[in-house]
Amino acid sequence: MGNRQKGLLLMLIASNANGELIQACQATKEKGKKSDDYYCPACKGKLVLKKGNIMIAHFAHLQHSDCSVFSEGETLPHLKGKQLLLEQFQSEGVAVTLECWLPELQQRPDLLLVLEDGTKVAIEYQCSPIAPADLLGRTRGYQRCGYEVWWICGRNYQPGSARMTQSVYQFLKHSVSLGSWIGILDTESEQLVVYHHLKLSSDERFCFDRTEIRVMDLQSTSLESLYRKGCLPDNTKSGTAVQGKTAPRKHMQAKDINLLRYRTDKEHRQFLLTVYLDRKDLYHLPLFLFELPCRTLGIRTPAYIWRYYLLSELNRPEKAESVTKKYLLAWLSKSARTNLVRTRVSVESDKETLWGPLLQFMMRLVEEGYAAAIGKEEWVLLSAPLEGKTAHQKSCLS
Repeated sequence: MGNRQKGLLLMLIASNANGELIQACQATKEKGKKSDDYYCPACKGKLVLKKGNIMIAHFAHLQHSDCSVFSEGETLPHLKGKQLLLEQFQSEGVAVTLECWLPELQQRPDLLLVLEDGTKVAIEYQCSPIAPADLLGRTRGYQRCGYEVWWICGRNYQPGSARMTQSVYQFLKHSVSLGSWIGILDTESEQLVVYHHLKLSSDERFCFDRTEIRVMDLQSTSLESLYRKGCLPDNTKSGTAVQGKTAPRKHMQAKDINLLRYRTDKEHRQFLLTVYLDRKDLYHLPLFLFELPCRTLGIRTPAYIWRYYLLSELNRPEKAESVTKKYLLAWLSKSARTNLVRTRVSVESDKETLWGPLLQFMMRLVEEGYAAAIGKEEWVLLSAPLEGKTAHQKSCLS
């Protein structure tokens, strides 16, 4: 939900004297005439209607309130975003409720949609920071009670050219059509902006494609296509696909690879010890292990470390003849449980996002001639990259 604004709790709905819910945009406030009395639907405290020509119409508690339901103040952009979506869905005749109180969850989604197939969808427009544990808890709570939940983010979460942060990552979704993506509602331009095919450049900044959809063209079926199927809607004629900066293939510089020997953090000490016990050295590891970026969207551990561990796993004599998606995800899950590799989320809860880096690495092994694809998500290893026996093997410091 939004942030506190000047100590007031800003709301879009209230109860009138008859106990009926009313939206702020429909409430009356006429100069020289007595206005209706409005009350908080939760704590029953008195509300005041704020309605002018500049700010979006809203209610506020008359004084600081300890209201347990409407306990989070909301910024005006957050209020405007909810109002924009509400009016758009109402214009197409969709069953939509604003700030509907769900007693079984003790939560009130910003909007509650009922789709044509009867599915109830909670739409949360998230503008302010939220802890990963709270996000996961609320999402699972909705799902447990039979609700789908679609998280739409505010402008504070737009990737832009910023470095990757956990706050942005936790909202990323993944699909075959869009890769890693996030939906941003920009209330200033009144557009839903979909940042898709998100990747990291060599300096660990985001690169992406971007598609813009005007809110006035945004239908419930558009969001259904996006959030249920991971596809851009068909009605994106007004949308603009903007190509982000590309990520050329680059490698760590030789001096930086050499400096890894002096890293003292636990993760690097374990990596260097493993390399030593394997009777290898950094100088003669394959160059492609050190391709930039060193961080990937789903895996916290530097890429050159987990890539080395994975190659070591694939080199084991008792390994199965073929390498499959199931095999690779099982390896990652086991490595995460034993703290060998750190991931941003559990493999079980976000397999598709974590699958991306593994798939890209297998494709690189194919490009280098170390592996061959024998199916859509199945490979066989042709030679052992860590053995240094192939003609095109290069020292990482060459």
